[in-house]
Amino acid sequence: MPATATVTDELTVGTPVVATVDMRGVPQGSTGKVIHVQGLSWIRYWVWFDNGQRVGTLGRTKLATPAEWEHRHDVAVPAAASGALVVAEAAATDGSAMADVGGVPGHLLERSRAARARFAAKNS
Repeated sequence: MPATATVTDELTVGTPVVATVDMRGVPQGSTGKVIHVQGLSWIRYWVWFDNGQRVGTLGRTKLATPAEWEHRHDVAVPAAASGALVVAEAAATDGSAMADVGGVPGHLLERSRAARARFAAKNS
């Protein structure tokens, strides 16, 4: 029986990575390389970032490979460019119920729209 390839999202030493969140001394989008991997069931990474910062005990959610980082931005940009929020706010102004947009509940979007309207009325 031939061996099958194992698919894993674990990183190895020397893997280039991108910071997915802001950290102390390391802004989101900073690049670096994994310098140490530790753990058995709870894997943590030590990364040496290109700006000279070494950060340890990072979980996989705070790190992405350059390909994953590009994919996130390729997917996120069209959604923001589509004007979904503008369309949803326009729908709310005509009295219809507002749907969730981009993971933000409709009632919070409506509350924000109402606050902006109050602010505009107060300052005009």
